[in-house]
Amino acid sequence: MKHLKISLAILLLFTFLNGCGKSDNKTSGDNSETKNSKDNTEQTQTSSDQSETVIVQLPTMQCAMCKKNIESAVKKIDGINEVNVVVKEKIAKVNFDKSVTDLSKIEGVIVAAGYQANDKPADKDSYEKLDDCCKLGGHDK
Repeated sequence: MKHLKISLAILLLFTFLNGCGKSDNKTSGDNSETKNSKDNTEQTQTSSDQSETVIVQLPTMQCAMCKKNIESAVKKIDGINEVNVVVKEKIAKVNFDKSVTDLSKIEGVIVAAGYQANDKPADKDSYEKLDDCCKLGGHDK
């Protein structure tokens, strides 16, 4: 019985260590991406010529709540394939069908949610409605 408990504990520990944090490590092995520094876009050649990935700068983003708010807002746009907000880098990587939507629509939704998107300022009224932790200086209170 003692050996069974030890074996079970080792199995649980192994499972935890191997599974922990894997869901947030989304990396792409696709080397065909090229970055255009002028508009922060990455064009990805995939099976569909209509797929494009853009990187949106989010300088006013503060926390995990911001990440949730931005991802939720962007996912509501028709044509969005994937959105991944990286809090530490203050960016959103958005893959979308360019025959359905475009960068300006993505920026517009982020701005309407209360956050700056690239050089577009946040909607003032939406910004004021954000949780305190999502406002600049909100973690200093």
